[in-house]
Amino acid sequence: MNHPQIIKEARWALWLTFLYILGWLAAYFLPTQRGLFGFPLWFEAACIFVPVIFILLISIVIKKYFKEIDLEETE
Repeated sequence: MNHPQIIKEARWALWLTFLYILGWLAAYFLPTQRGLFGFPLWFEAACIFVPVIFILLISIVIKKYFKEIDLEETE
């Protein structure tokens, strides 16, 4: 198996998870004013903007850093 690649992909997944949680927590500290769609700004950030940004970010990371790994051992 290609262990360095597996470890690299796991690290990317953990960093993206931590970054997502930080983005979600940062939305908590936003002002309570209305946002672009009429919802409170914290709600729009946590439930609309952060998920959309992370969908794009994760797709970029998958295309650039993740590789197809054959999980079946061939002897």
